[in-house]
Amino acid sequence: MRLKISGGRLFDPACGWHGEARDLYIEGRRIVPRLSRVDRVMEAKGGSVVAGGIDLRGQVATYGLHFRRAGGGMPSPQDLGETYAGLGYTHVHEPFLTLYTANYVHRQLAALPVVDTSASLVLNLRDLDLWLQSPEHLPAVGETLQFLLERTRSLNLRLVEPFVQYRQTYYAPRSIATARALEILAELARGQKLTLALEASPEVLGADLPEPQVFHLAALGPALVADELLAAALTHLEKGGTADMGLMDPGRGQGLGVPGIQVDLGWFRPLNLCPAPDEAAARRALSLALAYQGDGLAFSGAGIFQAQVQDYPRLFAWLGDRSARLQDWGEELDSREYSLSQWVWATRNLPARLLGFQDRGRLCPGARADVAIYDLAPGADRGKFPGRCRTLLKAGEVVVEDYCLVKPEVARATYWRQTGAAATALLQDLCQYRSLRPENLWVQPELEVTWEKI
Repeated sequence: MRLKISGGRLFDPACGWHGEARDLYIEGRRIVPRLSRVDRVMEAKGGSVVAGGIDLRGQVATYGLHFRRAGGGMPSPQDLGETYAGLGYTHVHEPFLTLYTANYVHRQLAALPVVDTSASLVLNLRDLDLWLQSPEHLPAVGETLQFLLERTRSLNLRLVEPFVQYRQTYYAPRSIATARALEILAELARGQKLTLALEASPEVLGADLPEPQVFHLAALGPALVADELLAAALTHLEKGGTADMGLMDPGRGQGLGVPGIQVDLGWFRPLNLCPAPDEAAARRALSLALAYQGDGLAFSGAGIFQAQVQDYPRLFAWLGDRSARLQDWGEELDSREYSLSQWVWATRNLPARLLGFQDRGRLCPGARADVAIYDLAPGADRGKFPGRCRTLLKAGEVVVEDYCLVKPEVARATYWRQTGAAATALLQDLCQYRSLRPENLWVQPELEVTWEKI
């Protein structure tokens, strides 16, 4: 279909558009330059036209969530996909795929309708401890990790625990402290020309990151348990690193009747899916988002139990509206109000770049036609942020129209990174260990998933 979106105000900081009145043309799946003929004209009527949203931290398929869903009180995959579409999102990234749970995570992602998906492969450095401590083995470690990334159909690499610890004193000589592990990881990332996502923690923020540019700090909010850690996070960003906010709703964990859920994923500590609300850390996370003025901070919630998808408009309002902060927090915290362009950068432009999508999060010709239209009148570029979108196009197909989901069966895909890495001798050694046995690693071919490689 050849489509013209007319009368809208385009917001795309990556293209230098900050609300200019422009017509947008779509042919097939792509945004194109001006067309002389079109099959349909879609009136934006002064609405705000932006690219489809990308959630860096969807946490929609983490192992353990199915236990909570079985007991009620958690949205189903169907509800999640439809909620994301209603808010103008077209892509959701799951942060916790492990070598134990790759098949499970991909099955859960495949159950999510409407939106495209991807996942991070979370590494356990204990499986690599001896090789990480041998500089001559680092190239083989890097090749092996790139191979595992491809075979688990993951998009990027992530670390929850950037250290090696053993409870048994017998293995103590094999431990690697956080500071030393970060030095090794920086060298590894530099050699492999990749960015490593680190789950933010007090230990990580308290360490001196040797090369901020090779580390993306994920979900800052829960890690900000002290004021000095807020300053450390700000320093990381100001040195050229990137991060996502990890905003939290301190009231989200109250009144849900949710017991603590901890899942053993083979790490030193279990993954806590339902941490206790921490109002002070939530306040620091919002304060950091308001204080930082650069372009290295992306939006994210802290996880499904602390910032549910349907609550995102409330979190957006905290960024863009001082009166919303005053109402919910009892104070403005900061006089800053995000502009709509800054919100687009944090929810579209930067997430696309961090995940490696060259044709997403943008409205320029050649980009995939993922387009959301919001009813925001001219002059509402600050203080009033979008909730539900009036119209959503995904790869040129109209998915939401007049606030109604009109095509829930739209084609969707799971994206993964093709590395071309070969199996190594190191991999054979690693596969002697339970966490790296091949049957846990390789994604099964019978999964009903449309795969897209980048």
